[in-house]
Amino acid sequence: MMGTFFKKILRFLGGFLDRIIAVFGVISFAQFPQFFSQYIQRLGGHLAEAQFMLVRFEMTAEYFGMTLDEYIATHVNSGHEVFVSSGQLINDLVNRINALEKALTALKEASVYTRWWVFLRECDYSIVQETWLDFTPGLPTTMEGAIYGLCGLLISWLLYQGVKTLLKFLPKLVSAPFSRRRRFMFPA
Repeated sequence: MMGTFFKKILRFLGGFLDRIIAVFGVISFAQFPQFFSQYIQRLGGHLAEAQFMLVRFEMTAEYFGMTLDEYIATHVNSGHEVFVSSGQLINDLVNRINALEKALTALKEASVYTRWWVFLRECDYSIVQETWLDFTPGLPTTMEGAIYGLCGLLISWLLYQGVKTLLKFLPKLVSAPFSRRRRFMFPA
């Protein structure tokens, strides 16, 4: 009698925990489109600021009758430590703009189904951290939010079932090396 009562309680708690984990999975995965959108905005802001700075260097180079590459080369080849470092900074800025443009283009062209993978491949982790600090969760009302929510449901359910199965067999796995093996006696 008492054993069936505990089984019912454990079954109820297992079902309750299953539902909580499923809801958590749906809600957390459904936030990806919102986070992605906020990340894209921040990435675009970084790109615009870098381009603004580069335009100022290009205007300075034009004032001296040079192209930007000539301006950078003049700094790098000057032999003066201060000018060499500023030339390297301008060169790094050009490389940063190229990387940001490439990432922004790849992210904007990614389909709903590949967006998460392109995001993982192309993201700038410092911008991800900035986005996360200011992230505002939202209620997804798009098909994309529903797709990611469904993926969250499936992944969280699979993880829950895997942990549940592991916990079910863990005592057997742990005790197996310590159990005594019976010796079978054969009649002589």
